[in-house]
Amino acid sequence: MLIQLPHPCVCSRRASGRRPRWILPDPVDHCVPGAQYDVMAEYSYRVLYLPRGTSRETVRRILADHAEYGDWELARLLLYADGSRKATLRRQIIRPVLTR
Repeated sequence: MLIQLPHPCVCSRRASGRRPRWILPDPVDHCVPGAQYDVMAEYSYRVLYLPRGTSRETVRRILADHAEYGDWELARLLLYADGSRKATLRRQIIRPVLTR
């Protein structure tokens, strides 16, 4: 998703125009008027619960199939004390950009 920044750029500066020394440079301070900047990607999530009797090889195969055929990536894998697993998969939501 792209956002349009207002012109002129709003900067976090004092009235005198100087920045306090303890404030780090803000990337918005150096923006180009009318430029478009990317916003963080959005993801859709899928949670898989794998029972405790599932072997590591089977889990690997299941996750590889989701990655290869569904474009999912492994976001988090929890291994519980009883041997069961909870795998959280994610994939980026791609929204078409309208052109005129």
